[in-house]
Amino acid sequence: MKSAFAFLKKVFTPNKTHLISFALGLLSVFAFAPFNLPPLMLASIAGLFMLWLEAKSRFEAAKIGLWFGLGQFGLGVSWLFSSMYFYSGVMLPVAVVLTFCFVLFLALSVALGGWIAQYFKNPKSPGLVLVLLFPAVWVLLELVRSTIFGGFPFLLSGTSHVDTWLDGYAPLLGVWGVSWMVAMSAGLLLWLFKERSWVRASITLCLIWSTGGLLQNVNWVHPIGKPIEVALIQGNIAQEKKWLPDEFYPTLKTYIGLTKKNMDADVIVWPETAIPAYYDVVEKGALKSFIKDAKLLNTDILAGVIAGGENSENYYNALINVHNPEQRYYKKHLVPFSEFFPFSSVFAFVSGLFDIPFAEFTAGDDNQKLFKLGGQEAGLSVCYEMAFGEELAESLPQAKYLITVSNDAWFAGTFEPAQQLQEVQMRAIELGREIARSTNTGYTAIVDIKGNIKAQIPAYQEGVLRGDVQPYDGLTFYAEWKTLPILFLLFTYFGFLIAKRYFLKGRF
Repeated sequence: MKSAFAFLKKVFTPNKTHLISFALGLLSVFAFAPFNLPPLMLASIAGLFMLWLEAKSRFEAAKIGLWFGLGQFGLGVSWLFSSMYFYSGVMLPVAVVLTFCFVLFLALSVALGGWIAQYFKNPKSPGLVLVLLFPAVWVLLELVRSTIFGGFPFLLSGTSHVDTWLDGYAPLLGVWGVSWMVAMSAGLLLWLFKERSWVRASITLCLIWSTGGLLQNVNWVHPIGKPIEVALIQGNIAQEKKWLPDEFYPTLKTYIGLTKKNMDADVIVWPETAIPAYYDVVEKGALKSFIKDAKLLNTDILAGVIAGGENSENYYNALINVHNPEQRYYKKHLVPFSEFFPFSSVFAFVSGLFDIPFAEFTAGDDNQKLFKLGGQEAGLSVCYEMAFGEELAESLPQAKYLITVSNDAWFAGTFEPAQQLQEVQMRAIELGREIARSTNTGYTAIVDIKGNIKAQIPAYQEGVLRGDVQPYDGLTFYAEWKTLPILFLLFTYFGFLIAKRYFLKGRF
């Protein structure tokens, strides 16, 4: 026991270097929405690389990475505390502890990166370490974090570079390719100033960025058909009121009223869990006449609901076409430790701390039939699923545009809604599809294939976003091959390093 406390004290007692790393982690958050200062990501990663380069041991490099992660995720995902304490009824001490544990879990991936970086580091070749090794480690740790326990792809460095030349790599290699170029650029900047290798570093840096700019002009996909007019409903129902029995009918009145005013649209979209009840119940009662009217009209009305399965123990976070209720999409990628619990027998006690009406959902099937909405097939996703480009790509090329819904009221007033909209922008660039996004409180928006926001309505206001979504056909390189190229590059590179270290008796 004493040795365990001694180890924890050693890990969590920072020195000057660790505090600098923590500050660099904090700085990186301002590269993302809503601040949108991408150069700060380059600066923070360059600073981390410098600390890793100067580290004398694997433990020290891991500790530097840990403190960077504590700073980055401590600020960047602070919205988790807000959702638990203000909207889930979790006691303050418990909310603080759970948030810290989650932040620590995410930070461990950066610590792992520091350990790997130190393991393969060759102090005699600092330029190659900064330009090749550290960027590869950075991408590896982002992949690990985005995969384990269902994946937590928060604050991926590539996402911070939407609207820069580097986003040209997104249709080619996805956000992972952009992250790699961001990390390599940071390494080159550090190499340029630290080693005074002006010519090689400058030429390589210019080549990376100019290539990204040129890739932005590549037409990976092409428009087909006429634009689809959508009406995206933003009900702005506060989370603390959403599930109150007295608010049920006012909520339905809001959505039905806004819908009836926009029945001339081709597709109408309600946000995630817009109906705070089982659809299978309200379709026979409160929504019966509205559903009957919708069936008689030609407008597709996509509603975010909770749907009960044939097995009474199953229920789904769903999207249902009110015009044709047989069309049902069940959310496939559930949120770990919220919508489902990995190792539920171990973490069962955690679910009792959350006052959430849908403690555990059932995941939908991987192969669900696409909806034909507004005359074109559409790929659907619910909230968290928008963070996983390789999964959304499974609906392509059949899906000609994408629709996503979310209930960001859980995170009202935090960074999360803006961060998630930025992820939507990255997915649009990666996949070459325009995306219509309907949310409860914001940000409701339409995003084009270049990641530009075509239309948006203010957050935290009741309203309807009317706009056109252009269908597209074809596949980007990333949509076709997904993460395979990045995994091949990482496997080849680290395979070479391992072979060199153990079989060729050398170190990179």
